[in-house]
Amino acid sequence: MSTWNYVVTAHKPTNVTHSCVGNFTSPQDLNLIIAKCTRIEIHLLTPQGLQSILDVPLYGRIATLELFRPHGETQDFLFIATERYKFCVLQWDTEKSELFTRVVVGLYR
Repeated sequence: MSTWNYVVTAHKPTNVTHSCVGNFTSPQDLNLIIAKCTRIEIHLLTPQGLQSILDVPLYGRIATLELFRPHGETQDFLFIATERYKFCVLQWDTEKSELFTRVVVGLYR
């Protein structure tokens, strides 16, 4: 038997740690964004209920999750900060229907 152990998480996190609601995927869409420890889930509110759009893994535990709208923009941006003092600003590209990173900042050691 080896003296070294390899530990890995086999399941996605299920505990919701943060959530926010806003117009993230388009100015007309109402979105629910859920943070689950190291993942974010983006959902669209429809008359039939919630429709899952994207499930994204992140490197780090989420400490803060906020939607904000910069001056002159028509849809919200997503601010995420991790417990290790790194943060990013994410935006949804409506033409390509994909998530992209606007800003990444952090302390690197």
